[in-house]
Amino acid sequence: MKGPGGIKRTVAAFYMLRIARRKRRRWRNRGFTFTEVIFSCAIFGIVFAALLVGLTWNVSNVQFARETVRATQIMEDKLDTIRLYSWDQITTPGFITNQFYAPFSPTNALSGSEASGVTYTGLITIATSALSESYRSNIMQVTMDLSWPSSTQVRHAQMSTFVSRHGLQGYIY
Repeated sequence: MKGPGGIKRTVAAFYMLRIARRKRRRWRNRGFTFTEVIFSCAIFGIVFAALLVGLTWNVSNVQFARETVRATQIMEDKLDTIRLYSWDQITTPGFITNQFYAPFSPTNALSGSEASGVTYTGLITIATSALSESYRSNIMQVTMDLSWPSSTQVRHAQMSTFVSRHGLQGYIY
């Protein structure tokens, strides 16, 4: 093999072997190590858990806002109705019930027919106003307290208005 073509063949074989080793090395380096896979799965898990926590928080906030808006609607409806009563009706004990219940069961495509509703409990207090002016005897203060169960706690809302002897009820035709 030491002939004139023998050295060339040896050198060529050497370079071909070297290229083959490089290709094998590149092929081995194409994959990920076990540690890299574990870290990427851990990062993905943390991001996914944070996403789920955010979605849960968002759903509970929407539910709280829906219940609060409904409570405001109930109180406004009751107080507007009381404003339309005559002075004699408002000052007659027992004409306006002190306590009431307003059930609310939302039904839509998302909640389905098995949706559990909320029952709002209201307490109406009619008292003389705390004003110090001379027309104090012609004004009553109506306060409404509303409470309802929401998740693990009981929520409260309160609204108050004044009703006068010569108020809105005299202008209804």
